[in-house]
Amino acid sequence: MKTLNQFFTSIYKWMALGVLLSAVTAFITMTTPLVYVLNNPIIFYGLVAIEIALCLGMQWMINKFSSSISLTLFLIYSALNGVTMSGVLLYYLTQSASLVLIIFLVAASMFAFLAVLGYKTKKDMSGWRTFLFASVWGVFFSSLANIYFQNSTFDLIISAVALVVFAALTVYDNQFYKNIFAQLEDRESQKKMVALGALHMYINFIMIFQSLLRLVNSRN
Repeated sequence: MKTLNQFFTSIYKWMALGVLLSAVTAFITMTTPLVYVLNNPIIFYGLVAIEIALCLGMQWMINKFSSSISLTLFLIYSALNGVTMSGVLLYYLTQSASLVLIIFLVAASMFAFLAVLGYKTKKDMSGWRTFLFASVWGVFFSSLANIYFQNSTFDLIISAVALVVFAALTVYDNQFYKNIFAQLEDRESQKKMVALGALHMYINFIMIFQSLLRLVNSRN
């Protein structure tokens, strides 16, 4: 059985591996003929649909999947997300690669601060759950709607809201996994929660990074 510190270390090791895998697949996509996949809306949105299915499937079926399957699905999700993010990254990298690096470091620092805050805070955040998850779906559907409207002001608002929502989720998730640790009765249950925790932390970090990219770009 893991200690609490070992549990969180495992979550963040897998999250970091997911971010690294996304970076690798994004780089491969941007520098090979795979980049043309992004110009085919059927393939692109098909990949996005698979990502959504993997994300929801892991959360809804975590008790039925083994820990090894859950971790494998997380890595597949991370790899696919690197592919679908590569178009956005390519755009910003052509504007200023150094700015992208700076924003990544700012996002990482911000995420680390919020993660520690969530782990250390004594305030009970369980009451935030409904509001935060409703906000996530609000950001998601607003983003889908703006694919059609292509409104830059609306995109700026969505990015600002997303930054706040996923920053708050980072705090919430760290407290949630700290509290749920005591309820995990065996090593397999812990491994499953490591996979789910890595997914949640990965999504929070990526959304903070993407939101900062869009907000900074709107000012340039």
